[in-house]
Amino acid sequence: MSGGILREERVNGVYCHSLLNLSFASMLAQYRKLLFSAYGPKGGTLLITNSVGRSTLASSSVDITKQLSFGHPCAKYINALISAQNASCGLSGLYTGILCVRLLEEALCCEGNTPHYAIADVCEWIIDQLLTQMAQFPDQVVIDIDIGDIQQVSSFVKTILGSKTNLNLPKAEMDNLSIQIVRAFLKSIPDEGLTTKFGHVNVLQEGPPGSDARVFEGLLYREPEFDTNLSKKIAQLPKVINILLFAVPLSPDVEKTSLLWTGTYSKEEAFISNLVVCLLSILRDKNVHVLANQKYIHPAIKFELERKGCIVLERLGTIATDSLMKLSGCQAITNVSNLKQEGSNAVLGKLSSMQYVRLRGKNYLLLKQDSSCLSTLLLPEVSPTTEGTLKEVTESCLAALKMAVVDGKVVAGGGCLETWLATQVIHMVKVNMDCLASMAEVPSHHIVRVGNAFVRVFMELAIQVAGGSSTTKFDWCVDSVFHHLWYSQECLANGESPQESFTEQKLHKCVCGLLTDETIKSKYGGYWYDLDFQMNQNVLQGSPESTCFCESLMQLDNTEGETFYHDSELQTEDPDVGIDNDSLEEKVAIEDDVDSLEKTLNSLEEEGDSLEGRLESLDDDVDSLEDVLDKMVDQVHTKHNPKIIFNSQIPDVLYDSYLAKYNAMRLALEGFTQLFQVGYCVYD
Repeated sequence: MSGGILREERVNGVYCHSLLNLSFASMLAQYRKLLFSAYGPKGGTLLITNSVGRSTLASSSVDITKQLSFGHPCAKYINALISAQNASCGLSGLYTGILCVRLLEEALCCEGNTPHYAIADVCEWIIDQLLTQMAQFPDQVVIDIDIGDIQQVSSFVKTILGSKTNLNLPKAEMDNLSIQIVRAFLKSIPDEGLTTKFGHVNVLQEGPPGSDARVFEGLLYREPEFDTNLSKKIAQLPKVINILLFAVPLSPDVEKTSLLWTGTYSKEEAFISNLVVCLLSILRDKNVHVLANQKYIHPAIKFELERKGCIVLERLGTIATDSLMKLSGCQAITNVSNLKQEGSNAVLGKLSSMQYVRLRGKNYLLLKQDSSCLSTLLLPEVSPTTEGTLKEVTESCLAALKMAVVDGKVVAGGGCLETWLATQVIHMVKVNMDCLASMAEVPSHHIVRVGNAFVRVFMELAIQVAGGSSTTKFDWCVDSVFHHLWYSQECLANGESPQESFTEQKLHKCVCGLLTDETIKSKYGGYWYDLDFQMNQNVLQGSPESTCFCESLMQLDNTEGETFYHDSELQTEDPDVGIDNDSLEEKVAIEDDVDSLEKTLNSLEEEGDSLEGRLESLDDDVDSLEDVLDKMVDQVHTKHNPKIIFNSQIPDVLYDSYLAKYNAMRLALEGFTQLFQVGYCVYD
């Protein structure tokens, strides 16, 4: 993907292309639009036609990177970042690519007025600060998840499923699918003492339209036909079933499986004869009850094996074969040229039971192993155009659940995390304005320009995820306590008409759903301010608490998980930073408590009926003093460390995997740093 014709000087087949060239900017813009078109709840599906005329539908980063071939080195580098994110976490691949592309676009735009070295230094410092804060689990956006709470885990899964609206699943089917995904995952969690590795969930897509998702313990294998003889063989199986697995076609048509033969027989007859003799010998010596093959088995060979009482399973496919290996512990034979030696060294698998299952008008075999943590998730049938997307997003849910169990952390979704990141950039730049200007040796307005690039990118991502437009900000706001993204609506009191706007109020709703307006106003005394895509002009004035960023890092390391803001910063009230003050009512309440304590002490001196009465009154006053002090400590702690607590009464909350989001940010920010240092792309 070049985006334009590159006209540069060629020398011996090598030519260069500058990143500041207009053709590169055009290519980068087209690449960004391509990624954005499939990102978020408003994202759609791409129709990709290759050079031979084959058309495919793509709605995820996996499909895009697989179906499209990119020519520009920068696009290839970003695709490598996306593939690395998908391979390690299984989700947030598009987030990685979009964040890297947008930062690169904004940084290149800054080069028109700001020196390159200054942009690089300031960007590197901001990136280091953001990654440091995210690594310390900030309480404003990171919460603990209880894997045993079905409400939390189901909401977590529905967040990932809802990221692809082209699935077009009704709410009832979405709720059922999320619960079944959680059930399948819980069956893959190993028992204590047996193993530390997670089990496997085999995702299967079959059935008529409108069918519900279901979970089976074990491996569900599709049987083409119902055979009464096979049913009798299954009923006669012992408690321990030995299984032999092949991963190579057992047919003379494939050269890879050819055996040496001599005599007057044809090649096919010799192959079948020799192979059947070897297989029957192995089955007899190793007491094999089931022979399975990932691929094709010749009908004559299958007939001879079944005639001897062996159950034959063929055409398992790659996914089912891998699942069978994890379920039974067997190892597949991949070479039959020396079958006697391969068979003697073969590792057999163990099954505890096998049974017929009639489901959705089709026949299945359910293979079980009591000591294995493997289950099969049968997905609901959807449109053929979205089957691949449903299976992919389901596997992303399973990967996210596994990371949530390992780490126990999730982050606010729906764009609230990105709004919080933008607020942190505003705060960091304002507090450290003088030090950053001194470090980069440029005036303050250049620092603001670089900071605005990060703010603009994060705010655009937040609005995109929230389902709005990145060009309007009037319906969105940010709270001053947690810095989440809120949707604001005009509401009229007592049913008044729109012309009577005297009683008109704002109704705020947190996008991620983890917070309520009562929490912001009543508990923390916070407020809301309008969403903006850049810093205000008063940021240029710096901050009276401006300190060297090296000292800020040392203070941040010593907080041991506390919030980023210091006590002196909490005493300022600035809607740009989003830091709220102690309310006047709280100060008056504390003064009232002190007055009550003084009156209590005076009353102690006046009371003197008996020694017992004095001691009793003293004990009561000490208890009241402890209560007041505890209340004051609780107020200070919650004021300085606002923390999100999951409320199971709030429906449809949105939050993402912490490990996946953090890894995606790290890859995108570090990849952007590397790409911004590139001056020329060299083609060979």
